[in-house]
Amino acid sequence: MSSSLPRVLVTVHVPLEHLAPLESLAEIVMPHNGFAAAPRAQVLELIADCTAVLSQGELRVDAGLLDAAPALRFVANAAMGIDNLDLAELRRRGIAASNTPAAFAESTADHTLGLMLDLTRRISESDRFVRTGQWAIGGMEPLRWEGTLLGGKTLGIIGYGRIAKMVERRALAFDMEVIHTKSRPHDHPGYRPLDSLLAEADIVVTLVPLTPETRQLINAERIAKMRRGTFFINVARGKVMDEAAVVDALRSGHLAGAAFDVFEEEPIVTEALFTMDNVVLAPHIGGATKEQRRRGRLEASGEIARFLKGEERLFPV
Repeated sequence: MSSSLPRVLVTVHVPLEHLAPLESLAEIVMPHNGFAAAPRAQVLELIADCTAVLSQGELRVDAGLLDAAPALRFVANAAMGIDNLDLAELRRRGIAASNTPAAFAESTADHTLGLMLDLTRRISESDRFVRTGQWAIGGMEPLRWEGTLLGGKTLGIIGYGRIAKMVERRALAFDMEVIHTKSRPHDHPGYRPLDSLLAEADIVVTLVPLTPETRQLINAERIAKMRRGTFFINVARGKVMDEAAVVDALRSGHLAGAAFDVFEEEPIVTEALFTMDNVVLAPHIGGATKEQRRRGRLEASGEIARFLKGEERLFPV
């Protein structure tokens, strides 16, 4: 590509076909870090003369980064969330931004059901047991691995956006009853105020964006409103929960188990969780399917292309 073209930093090395809308419009700059996204220090080195940056939502775009990027005019998240963006600072500097609000919904809904099945049927726990060789020694133990049937259980979803509705459809196929809460009451028969949902649900799933109102929404006080033996699953954002309070509830047995795709100080995980058999841990992979990652990158690079051409964007934030 010609060096006269605007430069676009992509924080992960991805196939160029995932950035097809930028062909002939921009010079692509990508790190060669294998699977890993460029660490912040590397981003600060590469971004100085870039007009736009595309990340998977892992890049914290704040005043410090923007000070190092005087040419930056556009930030694209190939992600549903925008909590990594300091929107007030971007607006103050006249820098536009976008996300991909629908690109990863189906993958995240599938992952939520996967975590639910893994947790209630103890799949990861039993996998670890088989790998130790103990099964070959001890033989069949019919009572040891009894899990929990999803059919007939009540799933309480905190949030009722695009992903939550997809989770609901999947859960209904397992003959679950599904209830939900959202920021504004509505007349849907499955709607419950938050406290009522927590008291009624057998499994509680968080599917809300991180906002000042949802930060540490799941804390000790709200966990206490759940029935003893409830399962908790977080596929939203780590800071939606008070991780220490969840750990305490697992230790006490108030929570029967928990599954996490996200963590409060990600990628740092509370060490106590590593020793708990009734916990499933995943490294923030809710949207991580080949099909939807490709879609997200195409949508994000399409937004950059529209910006460069002076066209109206589809997903401004």
